[in-house]
Amino acid sequence: MPDKTPEHEPLLARPKRHAVTRRAKIFIVVATLITGILFSVIITITHSTAVPYPRPPKVPAHVPFLAGPTWHPRKNNTVVASYGAVASDREVCSQLGVDILKRGGYAADAAVATCLCIGAVDTMISSGIGGGAFITSKQVGVSGAVSIDAREMAPGAAHRDMFEGREIASKFGGLAVAIPGELRGLYTLYKMHGSGTISWSDLVTPVAAIAREGWEVSEYLAFALRAEEEALRFYREDWDFVFNSDGSLKKEGDWISRPAYADTLDLIARNGSDKIFYDPHGPIAPYLAGKAHQWGGILTKEDFVRYQAVVEPAIELRGFSDRNLTVYAPAGASSGLALVSGLQIIDGFEETEGEDFAAVPTQRLVESMKWMASVRTHLGDVGVYNHNETALAEHVARYRKFIAPEWTDRAREKISDKHTLPWPDYEPAYQANEPHGTSSLSVVDYQGNAVTITTTVNLLLGSVVHDPKTGVILNDEMDDFSIPTTKNAFDLVPSVYNYIAPYKRPLSSSGQSIIYDPQADRVDLVIGAAGGSRIPTALFQAIVRIYHYNMDILDAIAFPRLHHQLIPEVLYIEKPLRSEMVKEMEERGHTVEGVGHKTAMNGIRVKGGKIYAQSDHWRKLGRAVGY
Repeated sequence: MPDKTPEHEPLLARPKRHAVTRRAKIFIVVATLITGILFSVIITITHSTAVPYPRPPKVPAHVPFLAGPTWHPRKNNTVVASYGAVASDREVCSQLGVDILKRGGYAADAAVATCLCIGAVDTMISSGIGGGAFITSKQVGVSGAVSIDAREMAPGAAHRDMFEGREIASKFGGLAVAIPGELRGLYTLYKMHGSGTISWSDLVTPVAAIAREGWEVSEYLAFALRAEEEALRFYREDWDFVFNSDGSLKKEGDWISRPAYADTLDLIARNGSDKIFYDPHGPIAPYLAGKAHQWGGILTKEDFVRYQAVVEPAIELRGFSDRNLTVYAPAGASSGLALVSGLQIIDGFEETEGEDFAAVPTQRLVESMKWMASVRTHLGDVGVYNHNETALAEHVARYRKFIAPEWTDRAREKISDKHTLPWPDYEPAYQANEPHGTSSLSVVDYQGNAVTITTTVNLLLGSVVHDPKTGVILNDEMDDFSIPTTKNAFDLVPSVYNYIAPYKRPLSSSGQSIIYDPQADRVDLVIGAAGGSRIPTALFQAIVRIYHYNMDILDAIAFPRLHHQLIPEVLYIEKPLRSEMVKEMEERGHTVEGVGHKTAMNGIRVKGGKIYAQSDHWRKLGRAVGY
């Protein structure tokens, strides 16, 4: 039987030649379309996750200046004044505030000018009217103190999962930008507690003049610009003022100015209020919203008119220390409650023999810090436009719990002088996001009024979105919200209390405080700090040093600091270390790590009829000024 070949197959069993060709063409076309679609998807995914954002710098928020804490501070670093003083991160800004005091301005007036100045000069990397602020203010002869929450708010189009799959967008670019609140907070302070003899223009115009005339770049600013150089070049078209004419980045000793920012401040000064900044049809908000939108943001000009500062009584702790002092800490979306909880715990211990960094006092200090960190994990904003009565009632009940004596006593009873505990025993709700770079200032005037402010745009240069028309550097405060899709290294889920929602504020570590002596009817201490999640512990340790260890404000600020935030389970100690103390803590079960400084404090102590103002020169080149 002959072999079966195609020629011997039935006619119907063999496809015609032209039919084979047609099928092949169809296959090629379909394959090409599918390949093109897949390629487009790959390109889209690649561009949406990798291309539009520079890499975060190794130093995301705090500039580690070449110096640092010391056990031997120079005694002449403290400014001793008779009438008033300002302690801030820059001497030129402290001087500007004192000039306002000399003209009869109150602490509130001086604080406004000083804060605006900090946002205009070298410290623009961490503050400015494109960010937010927390303010604690105490008027002489008036009961209680006021807390002004001028924290940024999420845009109206924000939602819980907006950063899913693109977490980097919460740090860089327009999507990271929240509605700025600092200027609204400063104007609120000015109207509430200002002298009435100093005009709004008197406070803003001098800052505009400094920004217009310019200044010499410091080592501090030069370091920050180098750290963010990749991002600055990525957004190069908007950042001309930080580059020289040859395209090189400004370095130490170069001259820098901000004429566009000066023009914006002049507009605000002439307007006589903050309204021009928040006007959706004005000369500022549309440009800021437009620039954020250009870089992928959802901020709108209409969001600006929705912004509200929250004014409420400061958190109050009475009977602190053996002097029965009153501590006033910020309310709102701050960590003032966490700070007060730690002070209540430590204040309830019987005094023991020892001193700063001695074994037992240090163990109690660290354990109190761990409880403070636990409290902070339960905090969060509910939003100024939230009318859910159940949510509001739950929020109030949760906050009251941690200031109640029952909670404080139970926490103190769990503290052992001999050993630490594993983190779950401190009952945290979650691992909080870590806030970042900030600036602080403290003011006392000749009448005894006091103000302390913490201001921030979050990371170095915020979102690195700079609007060249207005000169405003926009924040990246959306990064301070918890992101549901992102667990931390310990596989802990972020908090529902700090999820993103429209017009909600992210939780802050701010804890600037005023300590008042009711018997003498005067302010005793005004203190604030910068440094993200380390702010509450830095303030806590400084207050304990002053009122439990009887240290002066110079040593309390200059000496190395401790920090424990519960997770990770590490006790951080600023160098230079004391080996004996490290050994004592390790024997109690702590993992100890020596670190460089990551906080900076500014404070003012009133004692014996004198005002002692101290800025953190060792960590941030700050200088106080008084008269």
